[in-house]
Amino acid sequence: MMQEKRWRTAFRYVFEFVAAGIVGWLYEVATMWILFRVYENRGILHLPVIPIYPIGAFILLALLHKKKLNPFVLFLAASVITTMFELGSSYLLEFVFHQQFWTYEGWYLSILDRSCVISSAIFGIMSVAYFFGLHPLSGKFSRSLPAGVCIAFTVISAAALLTDFVISVTELLKQR
Repeated sequence: MMQEKRWRTAFRYVFEFVAAGIVGWLYEVATMWILFRVYENRGILHLPVIPIYPIGAFILLALLHKKKLNPFVLFLAASVITTMFELGSSYLLEFVFHQQFWTYEGWYLSILDRSCVISSAIFGIMSVAYFFGLHPLSGKFSRSLPAGVCIAFTVISAAALLTDFVISVTELLKQR
């Protein structure tokens, strides 16, 4: 029973990682299409998943999950936290890989060309959707799906993400 509970917990986090990463990828691709009318596969992975989105969501979950925040306060807190996370991630990724992965240069209300008030607001909205939508949904799925489905999804998804991560990071390090 305890083993099954661990698998169901692992399923929740892998499911949320995949879902938030895909939503982030869709947001990035849509933004490029709307602004520049160009399809650009965003992110560092080959899969349509951008890891910074679920990592940011998990940071928010760790910081805010015990607090009973109304959606507006959550939006404000998440907007500030994700902006700081985006700024820090931008500098860290540039330091590690010797390239800039995104810029807001020329954007209205740009923050050091590495974040933007507009994107911060969008991240705040996404955070509210995560806390009130995706996170509870993953809990319902983990309780209602058969254990075998949870285990299979967790193992296959985690293996695919880890394999893609290793391949992608290796390729990026070779480009330095």
